[in-house]
Amino acid sequence: MSKGNKKNRRKQQVNHTGGRKPFVRIMEEMNEQVPNLIAFYKEAHWSRKKGRFITDTAEKNYNLMLERLDETEIDAGNRDEASNAAFKEVLGFRSGYATGLGHSVVPEPSPYMRNNRDYQRIVEENEKNKNDVNLYKSQLEAVRADLLEFKNQFKDYERLMNTHMADLECRRESHQVTPIDA
Repeated sequence: MSKGNKKNRRKQQVNHTGGRKPFVRIMEEMNEQVPNLIAFYKEAHWSRKKGRFITDTAEKNYNLMLERLDETEIDAGNRDEASNAAFKEVLGFRSGYATGLGHSVVPEPSPYMRNNRDYQRIVEENEKNKNDVNLYKSQLEAVRADLLEFKNQFKDYERLMNTHMADLECRRESHQVTPIDA
C-alpha cells in the first residue's frame, strides 16, 4: 500500500499547502482575505517558508490564470466573476468534480448544459405554456358555463314568449268572434 501511495503521490502535478484540510474548509477560513478563486489558488499553493509556489506547475497555472484575466475586459463589479472564469478555464472541467477545489465542492453544470441556453429557454417556455394552457382551460370552462346558462335562459324566455303568443292568438280569435255575434 505504501508503494502505491508513493506512486500516486509522484503522479500528482500540483500540490497544496493545506495538508489534510479540505479546500472548502480552507476557503471558509480565508473567506474575507481571499476575494476570488485565483487569489485562493495562490494562497493554497504558495509556500510561506520558501517564498514561492510549491511546484512549477502550480506557478505556471497561476500565471496562466493571470494572463487570461488580463485578456478579458473587466468591469469594476465583474472582477471576481472574470477571475473565477479564468480559474475554471485554466484548470479545465471534469464531470462531477470541481477542478481545483476538491470533492467537497458541488460542481457547476457541465459545459454542454451551461452552453445549452436554448434547452434552458425551451424548458422555461414550456413551463410558461403549461401555465397559460391551464389558465385558458379554466377561462374556457367559465365561458362554457355562461353559455349553457344563457341557453337555458333563452329556452325559458322562448317558452314564455310562446305562451304569450298563444294567449294573444286566443284573445284575438275570441275578440274577433265576439263582436260579430253581438
